This record gives sequence, structure tokens and C-alpha cells, in this order.
Amino acid sequence: MTLDDVADELYGLDPADFVRVRTERQKQARADGDKALAKEIGALRKPTTVGWVLNVLVRDAEDEVGDLFDLGEALREAQKHLSGATLRTLTKQRQRAVRALAARAGEIAADRGHEVGDDVTREVASSLGAALADPAVADEVRAGRLLGAVEYSGFGPLGLVAVPDAPEIPDDDAADEAADEKAAEEKEREESRRHAEAELDDARAALSDAESTLAEVTDRRDDARAEVERLRAALAQAEDDAAARDHDVDEATAARDAADARVRNATTRLDRM
Repeated sequence: MTLDDVADELYGLDPADFVRVRTERQKQARADGDKALAKEIGALRKPTTVGWVLNVLVRDAEDEVGDLFDLGEALREAQKHLSGATLRTLTKQRQRAVRALAARAGEIAADRGHEVGDDVTREVASSLGAALADPAVADEVRAGRLLGAVEYSGFGPLGLVAVPDAPEIPDDDAADEAADEKAAEEKEREESRRHAEAELDDARAALSDAESTLAEVTDRRDDARAEVERLRAALAQAEDDAAARDHDVDEATAARDAADARVRNATTRLDRM
């Protein structure tokens, strides 16, 4: 059992099973004498709903995800040569592909017993878009071990970029930029809240495990103490029995000595006759 094996298993599980199975694998590692692995397993965090949906999407629709990322790679290459009008067309195609795959992710989640709302679907689509724009993010998504939504971390804009065919600068660019920044801040706060909730779930699970372990070892200690008391009582009884047997031995020895003396006296009298 390796950390990769455990991580691959955990991040493909139903969220309700994550903490339980993680605890089982942690105990298994301890039983195998691998304390370092047990610590690493215990550090694995439970994913948010968005993270889980992305993880199962990668597992259940691997080919479709691969095709989408291949499209992203091709588009990044194409932007070096194509005109703005052509790139805008390709961008629309990319957006349709992302929406379709996000909808597919919702279907997979539903098949696994979890209906997801529009907000989750939007975050899945946003994460897929980030993966299209950034190969490093794509690698994270492909690994199938996400904790939550991912964002584009590059310096360029999210999507395709080319020199436009003609200057097109809307008057409301500043307002749109401010709205985008506000939306990004709100999304960051929401993601932080989800991560905090996941951390709280982990902490509660760890507390439950610790309480169970404490109860178990307390019972074992109480049983051991009861056994000590039983053995002490048995020892005291055995000592009393040994003392009584010593008294019996003393009496029997005295009786033998008396009988031996009588034998000697009787023998002496017989010899004198």
C-alpha cells in the first residue's frame, strides 16, 4: 500500500465514505508499522462537492476529458497564427465543449446518487476552462485528486488571445473589469469557506476517531486493572493456603516424631527382656 494507491482510492469515493475509508487505511498503515505513511494518509483532505465531481468526471469520462484538453492545446497553438475573428469562433466552440462536459459531469454525479445544482455545474465548467488555458491546471485535473474548484493561475487572460482585426474597446470595460474582480473575490471567499468546512469535517472525524481510541484503551486499562486485582486476591488466597499447609506439615512432623520415639522406646524394652 502506497500513498498514491490510497489517494487514488479516496478521491474516487463517495464523499460520505471519504473519512471512514481514510481512517481505515490509516489504521492499516499503523498496523503494518508504517507510521510515516499513516501520517501522510491522515493529512489527505476531503474534497468539496466541486472537487469530487471533477475527480469522478476524470475517472468516468477519461476519453472525453482528454479530447477537451487536446482541443485546448490545439487552440493555444492556433492563437499564434489565426486572426481575431477565427479565434473568436474557436473560442465559442471551446465554450460549448466546456458546457457539454460540465453537464456530463452533473450526469455522472447523479448516476452516483448526488444531484448537483447549477452553482456546482458552473464551477466545474470554470475549472475545466482554467484547465484548457493552463497545462499545469490540466495536469491537476487529470490527476483526479482535486480538493475543490481550480482557477487559471497564469498571467494572461483566461481563453484565447489574438491581435483583433480592428480595435474593439467597449466603453464599459472598466465596469466589466470591476464586476469581474468582485465576482472573483466572492468566488475566492466561497472556496475558502468550502475548504474550511472540509477541514472542519476532517477535524470532527479526527476527534471522533480519538474519542473512540480513548474509549477503547480506557476499557483495556480497566480490564487490566481488574485482572491485577483478581491476581492479587488469588495470590493472597494462595498464601493463606500455603500457610495452612505449613501448619499441617508441622503437625504431621510432630506426630511422626512422637511415633518414632514410641518405636524406639518399645524396641529398647523388648531388647531388655
